[in-house]
Amino acid sequence: MSLRRTLAIARKELRHIVRDPRLLFLVTIAPTLLALTFSYVFSFDVQQAALAVLDLDRSALSRQLLSHLTADGDFWVHSYVSSFAEIDELLLRGAVEAALVIPPGFDRDIRRGRPVGAQSLAPLLLIVEGMDTIEARQNAGYLEARVAAFAAAVPAPDSSQSPAPRLEVRSRAWYNPTLKSLLSMVPALVAVVLQMPALALALALSREKESGSFESLITTPVRGVEYLLGKLSAYIASGLFSAFLTLAVAVFWFHVPFRGNLGLFFLLSTVFFLASMGLGLLVGNFVSSQQTAMVIMMLVIFIPSFFLSGLLLPVDRTSPWAQISGLSLPATHFIHICRSLFLKGVGLAELWPSATWLAVMGIGLLVFNILLFRKRA
Repeated sequence: MSLRRTLAIARKELRHIVRDPRLLFLVTIAPTLLALTFSYVFSFDVQQAALAVLDLDRSALSRQLLSHLTADGDFWVHSYVSSFAEIDELLLRGAVEAALVIPPGFDRDIRRGRPVGAQSLAPLLLIVEGMDTIEARQNAGYLEARVAAFAAAVPAPDSSQSPAPRLEVRSRAWYNPTLKSLLSMVPALVAVVLQMPALALALALSREKESGSFESLITTPVRGVEYLLGKLSAYIASGLFSAFLTLAVAVFWFHVPFRGNLGLFFLLSTVFFLASMGLGLLVGNFVSSQQTAMVIMMLVIFIPSFFLSGLLLPVDRTSPWAQISGLSLPATHFIHICRSLFLKGVGLAELWPSATWLAVMGIGLLVFNILLFRKRA
């Protein structure tokens, strides 16, 4: 393998990207425009959800409440915790979608009632992860409705002078306190629109086959690995520039807070480009028509990324097919990374599972494409 020839291919592709206005637009500007457009279109104001429980009462009634909330399996207790710090750690890692805090004296207050005029009986605290506003609203609404149904089933206090039992649920959303859809949707759309450079790469490969220049290239001393790595490096470099523009739009136009590490964002963006462009190389290896490559990329990457990756609705945890489909899409993992970096400000310690998935997909696809290209060349 020659580094000089690899860099020559990379320079050739960069020149081609800069000189071709359509390709330059597709690689660098199109993701930013799509982020602007789709962020307005898809700003919407459940399914199984994991709960962390901080039970400060530890009574028979608090256990009955938890049994009532989790009876049908839509909610299940992931962890019983002993402090708010543990709740914060679980929510940061994405291990749970919500946390329920049962106050001390919960059983006593409900059983006995309080004097008339008291503000409330046994207020419960519900903490939801506001990173996905649709899921957060659903979880909060469902849990509040179930708590109300449980309160209605609790027998009235013995004293006729006491008010009827009632439970007040005080909900809090962490990482997005106002539950603004835009703050959740924009980071997710950043992940989806940054697949445009992968589409451009697939079109570039198919264009060279369609125009006949591919046959000329494979008769030169340039090896398959040099050719593919040269192309890949050029499009990753262009994609990182597009990532910078899209990030700037998200932060300065939509005022989405970016609480993470900027270097980590670009590092994980590179890993994401490796995975998504690996799919682009795979399509380009098999297809010799730009129109066909466009259709395949839309059907295999873009459309599933809107509906199966957790962009609009959470991935259905009750369906193995939905789980497999979601995990096989690079966008699924990068959506989680972008939302976590923007809204939570977490580090690699919390993002390593998604980063590992992307790295394995990217390296595996790259190796497969190199082997496939050698056979076809």
